Amino acid sequence: MICYWFLEPTYFFFASDLPELLYYSHIPAAVIALLVGLFIFLNNRHSLLNKLLLAIAISFSLLALINLITWTNIHSDFILFVWTFFSVLLALISILSIYFIYVFLNKGEDVSGKIKIIFLLLLAPVFLLAHTNLSLGGFDIGECDAFIYEGLPFKIYYTMLGVLAMIWILILLIKNYRIAKPEFKKQIVLMGIGIEFFLFSFFSIFFLATYYTGLGFLADSRLEFYGFFGMTFFMIMIAILIVRFKTFNVGALASNALVVALLILVGSQYTYTDTTTGFVLVTITLVLTATVGWILIKNVKKEIEQREEIEKLATQLKSANEHLKELDKMKSEFVSIASHQLRSPITSIRGYVSMLIEGSYGKFPDKARDVLKKISESSKYMALSIEDYLNVSRIEAGNMKYEYSDFSLKDEAVKITDELRQVAMQKGLVLVFRSDCEGTASIHADIGKTRQIIMNLVDNSIKYTQKGTITVVTKDDLKKKKVRLTIQDTGVGMDKEAVEDIFDKFVRAKNANQINVTGTGLGLFVAKKMVTAMKGKIWAESEGEGKGSSFHIEFPMLKGKANPNN
Repeated sequence: MICYWFLEPTYFFFASDLPELLYYSHIPAAVIALLVGLFIFLNNRHSLLNKLLLAIAISFSLLALINLITWTNIHSDFILFVWTFFSVLLALISILSIYFIYVFLNKGEDVSGKIKIIFLLLLAPVFLLAHTNLSLGGFDIGECDAFIYEGLPFKIYYTMLGVLAMIWILILLIKNYRIAKPEFKKQIVLMGIGIEFFLFSFFSIFFLATYYTGLGFLADSRLEFYGFFGMTFFMIMIAILIVRFKTFNVGALASNALVVALLILVGSQYTYTDTTTGFVLVTITLVLTATVGWILIKNVKKEIEQREEIEKLATQLKSANEHLKELDKMKSEFVSIASHQLRSPITSIRGYVSMLIEGSYGKFPDKARDVLKKISESSKYMALSIEDYLNVSRIEAGNMKYEYSDFSLKDEAVKITDELRQVAMQKGLVLVFRSDCEGTASIHADIGKTRQIIMNLVDNSIKYTQKGTITVVTKDDLKKKKVRLTIQDTGVGMDKEAVEDIFDKFVRAKNANQINVTGTGLGLFVAKKMVTAMKGKIWAESEGEGKGSSFHIEFPMLKGKANPNN
C-alpha cells in the first residue's frame, strides 16, 4: 500500500517536504563513519580493533539508511519491513561498542569465549523477536509510520542494551585508567569521551524521540536527528587518536589524508543544501573541522619530528649498548684467561715459599724467614684477588655453578671461627662465636661457596678492625623459617652512602685504604651474587665511621629441620 498523503521521493531519498536537518544529520554522519571505518580497516586488515570499528561504522550507516527510508519512502510494506531492523542494528551497535572497548584496552587482544557467550545471549532476544508482533504489531497508513504499534517492553529492552553498554564501558575505562601508563591514559580519556558521548546522544535522543512520538506528545520524531551527530563527534575523537597516538596503526601521511577527506566530505554538503539555515550549518561545521584538522596536522608534524629524533637516538644508543656488551664480554674473557694463567704460578710460589719456611730446603736466618713470610702473605692476597676476578668473570658470563646440599649454617660458622681465630689473635683481636639458635640452623645451599662467603666476611672484619672484638652470631627464626648469620666488628665502620653501595663492584668504604690497601672491592660483590643465587639475602649495617660494622646473611630454613629433636 502507498501513503497517499506524501510525495514520492526523488532519487529514492530526496523530498522537498521534509525537515532540512534530516539530510544534514544522516548523510554526513553515515559517510564519515564509513569513510573512517574503511580507511582504518584498509590500512591494517588483520587488526581485530580495526575490524570492530568498521563493523560499528557499517551498523550505524545501515541504521541511518533505514531511518532515511522510513522518513522518505511512501510504500508501507517496504517501510514496515525495514522498520524491524532498527532494534537489531541498535543492539548490534551496543554490543559491538563494548567488544570494541575491550579490544582497545587489551591492546588488540581478543576477549575470552565466556564474554563472547554473554554478548550472544544479550543479542539473542533481539534477533529472535525483531520480526514478531512483540516488536511491531501494525502500520498507520494515514501517518505513514508505526510508532503506535511498537512493543514497549521490546523497545525498552534494546534501548537498555545501549544503557548497559554505556555503564559497562565506563567501568572498563575507569578500571584500566587506574593501572595504565600516562601515555595510554590520554588515549583512554579521548576514546571514552568519544564513545560515551556517541552512545548517550544516540540512544537517549533516539528513544525519547520515538517514545514521545508514539504517545502523541510530539508531532513527529525529528528530534532523533540530533542523535546522529554523536557519531561525527566519535569519529573526530578517533581521528585525534590516530594523529596524536598512532592508534589503529595508521601512518602519519594517512592521518593527514583522513583530515583532508573529512574536509572534502563536509564541504560536499553544499551540493544539496539550498536554504540559508543549511548553508550556515555546513559553513560552521566546515570551519570547525578545518580548524581542528589544521591544529592536528601541525601537532602531528612536530611529534613525528620528535619521534624520529628519539628513534634515531634510540638506534644509536642500542648500537653503543651492543658495543659495550661486546667489550664487557671481551673484558670478562680476558680476566678469566689472565686469572687462570696467573693462578698456577701463584699457587707454585705459595707452595715453594711454604716449604722454605717449614725448612724443607734447610734452615734460613730469621731475617730471611721474615721475608719469606711476607712473600707468603702477599702471594696469599694475590691468590684471593685472582679468585675474586675468576668468580666475577664466571658470574657475569653466567657460568657460576652451584652444588647444593643440606648442612648446618651454625656448624660451618663454628668451624670457620675456629680456623680464623689464630689470625685474629695475631692482630690482637678477639674472635668469638655465639649461637642464638633454637634449632639446627640447617639450610639448603652450596656448602663450599657458603664457607667462602663467611670466610671472606670474617677475614674482612679482621683486616678492617684495629682493636676490639669480632663476634660471629647465628640465629634462627622458627616462625619465619629463616636462619641468619651476623659478623659484627669494632672496626672502621662506614657512612650511610658506603653502606648502600658497599656490595657494588669495585666499591670500598672511603676510609678503607687507611687500614688496608690490598682490597679489590670485589669480595662483597661476589658474596652478594652468590647469596642471591642461593635464594638468600645479604646486607650491611653501620652507625657511621669509626663505629664498627655488621654484615648479615640470611637463608631460608631447611624444611623439617627447625627443631633439633626432629
